[in-house]
Amino acid sequence: MPRFEVLAGAACIGHTWLEHGDAPIGVAAGRFVPAPAYAAVQPAVLASAGGPLPGVVLRVLAPDGSELAGDGSVQIVDYSPELGDDAIEVHVIGIEPDRYVQWFNTQATGFQDTQPVPPRRI
Repeated sequence: MPRFEVLAGAACIGHTWLEHGDAPIGVAAGRFVPAPAYAAVQPAVLASAGGPLPGVVLRVLAPDGSELAGDGSVQIVDYSPELGDDAIEVHVIGIEPDRYVQWFNTQATGFQDTQPVPPRRI
């Protein structure tokens, strides 16, 4: 299962497996596993409630180092203060069809789990 790095600017703030998706609209989502650098952007993420982060550019890199989708297409939704560490997700919106098939290898026609959920600590 491919692991995707999540960056804020040039800093790696965590990773995800993007284990859920909706192929027809090019959306992938998954549990976000924060790295120590996430602490620097977490207050902005919490304040934004899943919306745009002023002054912070979020990106998701595929295992080959390429960017998965264009600017403004990555969101982090963080409910960890209320629900614990497993309550942080990353959403990538607008993945081009050829890139979607390359990384998620699915013939999905609607929202579905595209990969098994990995264990928390990897």
